[in-house]
Amino acid sequence: MWHCSAAGCSPAHCWSTCSAWWRWWGSCSSSPSTCKLIVGLSPLESGLALVPSLAAMIAAGLIVVPISARVSPRVVIPAALVFSAAGYVGIALTTGPHTLWPTILASISLGIGVGAAETVSNELILSSAPAAKAGAASAVSETAYELGTVLGTSVIGGLLTAVYRGTLAVPAGVPAAVADAARETLAGAVHAASGLPGAVGAALHEAAATAFDAGVGAAALIGAALVVAAGVIAATTLGGNQNSVE
Repeated sequence: MWHCSAAGCSPAHCWSTCSAWWRWWGSCSSSPSTCKLIVGLSPLESGLALVPSLAAMIAAGLIVVPISARVSPRVVIPAALVFSAAGYVGIALTTGPHTLWPTILASISLGIGVGAAETVSNELILSSAPAAKAGAASAVSETAYELGTVLGTSVIGGLLTAVYRGTLAVPAGVPAAVADAARETLAGAVHAASGLPGAVGAALHEAAATAFDAGVGAAALIGAALVVAAGVIAATTLGGNQNSVE
């Protein structure tokens, strides 16, 4: 099996990149659903609600450049992961239909952490490889990014879905076929609730939102734990020399 050392770079560097995108895409899989189906925003508004986190990620990637030239990566990356952990905890604590701004602020914190950690870890991958293997190191960095994206979407998203299905309490009076559709996804529950009489539909919508919030909370807390683990790995395995990010 081909791995990081074949390209001349440290597995710890690859883990930093992979875990950054794991955290980012894990949060992106739930935030749009929260904004659209629980808070009640339109698809356009839900997308715009994520723009501040993207701007924060870009800004953090630029700001960390001069910092990483003077501070050891074993300090910079764990410090960046503190923002990610705070973002996940913030997401876990924000539930209900009136959580737009807390969700945006938590996503901004995640964006800061990902932007800073990703910039430094990418540079570590490339700078730790010999010049003859620069292309291979770049490919490893891209592979770590893709792996983190897939893991974030599948693992954290899968956990969210499992908790949602396990905690959804379908109200009395909901037909079995409608209940089955509601258990599939939050979107399915919202659509099913819209076709039911007033009180029953509202009760199903509220139950689905509560179950989804429970899933988001569980997934976010596990994400925070993974961030802490990544920070410990970075602090104990990365080199003590400053970066040369330019």
